[in-house]
Amino acid sequence: MRNESARQAWMVRLQEQANSGLGIRPWCVREGVTEGSFHYWRKRLAPQSTATRLIALPMVAGYQEPVLELRTPHGYVIRLSHHEQVRWLGGVLEALR
Repeated sequence: MRNESARQAWMVRLQEQANSGLGIRPWCVREGVTEGSFHYWRKRLAPQSTATRLIALPMVAGYQEPVLELRTPHGYVIRLSHHEQVRWLGGVLEALR
């Protein structure tokens, strides 16, 4: 029972921090909460999912025919339409593992 009330209290606190416009550190100081506790509860209450990890990729203007097309065993298709994109290909492939 006590654990459930702590969960509820932290759900409210996390929402309050998100709505406050303050960063985590200033909000914790204002509320008298340790940053460690804040991060612990934020991680503990985060939805458990297999969220996709996003990678920031530069945009290339206009359409070009692909210079390279890769198909992974998991069904992903990666089309590179510019030679510059080869520099970040390793990061993309790592994220797909």
